[in-house]
Amino acid sequence: MNVRFIDTSVMTNMLEIPGRCKDVKSVQEELKKVIEAKEVLILPIATIIETGNHIAHIDNGNIRRTIAQKFGEYLRKTAEGEAPWQLYGVELDKEGLLYLADHIEENAIREIGIGDVSIIRAYEQYRDTVPGIGRIMIWSTDTHLQGYCEENVSVTVNRRRKRS
Repeated sequence: MNVRFIDTSVMTNMLEIPGRCKDVKSVQEELKKVIEAKEVLILPIATIIETGNHIAHIDNGNIRRTIAQKFGEYLRKTAEGEAPWQLYGVELDKEGLLYLADHIEENAIREIGIGDVSIIRAYEQYRDTVPGIGRIMIWSTDTHLQGYCEENVSVTVNRRRKRS
């Protein structure tokens, strides 16, 4: 099973948000390939929140409304299980909040926002708890997130468990 976490940069291209959609064609082509390959697509809650914020800051009210309607449909389809992706990472518990607190400073220095840190956290949780993963990655047009890609994940997880 191959798994991709959808980053905000990919979602803003899917929705064609002005000023945030320079990779529309490549994202659309990649999405078709991912769906055909039946990869698991994960939509983290941070991607939803960040994308909604980007939509709210579109200058043109007509475009803002149109894109908000389209995003609303994406969210409805996600809730109904009709989207090509599934929601993940809805809760922020004490452990998750401490993770964000522990990583905020180092990432802020590197100009990486809390939304991206949250997506990284969800990626790591999924990787460490879901069996049967072959490859897992964060699908992003942002360079600092593109390095999150691991092959043969279940083999690594199984080895860790045997040693414990």
